[in-house]
Amino acid sequence: MQRRLKIPVLLLFFIFFSIFPLKAEDTVYKGNLWNLINYFRINHALEKYIQIQEKGGWPRLPANIILKKDDISGHVLTLRKRLEITGDLVAVNKGDLSLFDAELEEAVKKFQYRHGLVVDGVVGPKTLAALNISVETRIKELLLNQERIFKLFDTNIDRFILINIPAYELKVIENSREVLKMKAIVGHTGSKTPVFQDELEYIVFNPTWRIPIRKTVRDIIPIIKRDPAYLERKNIRVFDGWGEDAKELSPEEIDWDSYNLNNFDLMLEQAAGPENELGRIKFMFPNQYLVYIHDTPDKELFAYNERAFSSGCIRVEKPLDLALYCLKDQAGWDLNRIISVIDKAEPEEVYLEEPIPIVIVYWTAWVDEAGLIHFRRDIYNYNS
Repeated sequence: MQRRLKIPVLLLFFIFFSIFPLKAEDTVYKGNLWNLINYFRINHALEKYIQIQEKGGWPRLPANIILKKDDISGHVLTLRKRLEITGDLVAVNKGDLSLFDAELEEAVKKFQYRHGLVVDGVVGPKTLAALNISVETRIKELLLNQERIFKLFDTNIDRFILINIPAYELKVIENSREVLKMKAIVGHTGSKTPVFQDELEYIVFNPTWRIPIRKTVRDIIPIIKRDPAYLERKNIRVFDGWGEDAKELSPEEIDWDSYNLNNFDLMLEQAAGPENELGRIKFMFPNQYLVYIHDTPDKELFAYNERAFSSGCIRVEKPLDLALYCLKDQAGWDLNRIISVIDKAEPEEVYLEEPIPIVIVYWTAWVDEAGLIHFRRDIYNYNS
């Protein structure tokens, strides 16, 4: 019978800090192990980019070119050099180095993946723009995000839901490991998703949607004016207020032209169902920003690489998987029960026996578990 080799935890930390030593200027860290690992990963990346800077950085490519497989150009030589410097290309080509071959195409795809770009192997405008960002700028970005990661937690948290806004991604971290990951949609620049921490307290299946006044006035009323049947088609009812005793009104009797942001006092509510803008599942962590996580009927939006489409809330690609995870320790809540509740098409709230911390961050640079250094576009201009 084989015995599994057990390495003492202290020895593991000794090995870890031997590889990624603390510097004199580093503050004593109080965060959890997952975040500690992330901090030192990005610290290691920073050292790599500083070494690149000391050797002269990397070459720039002209901004008005397009390079793709089978092209032959002097610019291909520059592209090879650029990708070799950051480790995206490990050169083994012994032929014509001015030929854009399959090896170089794979290196471009790796670079595109690390930068959240469309992974097609074609060096077009967006890929060129990312390639031409200077090493000095990348070092500043790594330093800024290292500080953001460093400050994330004050206490040890065994599990939490992490939403990274510029990555358009939700992860569940448990015991310092990533156990669930999915695409997310975040707020557009006019209605930014806030950065904060809270706790997920309950889930709503088949939610109704009380449409915010700002969205009603700016988005819904113009549609109603063009298409009077819109409210009926979308199962939206109109009430004379937001209280429990509010009375339902007939949309045809309302003078929509008379309302603006200053005087709108009605409430529009969309009924539960497949057309509901919140989808079939809503994850609630009551907060001052009035944002939450929810499903969406617009699944096609997850095909986009950049997904800043919402009014501030976070829409998720796999709400059923997230709900199943959140309820996994509560007796009787398996996949079949969740589906049966959803099929009833009636709103139902389920409180978690143990709230799950939620952390919404703004990281435009980080290092993944495979050691790849990732960068994302600064969609809210928080880095400047």
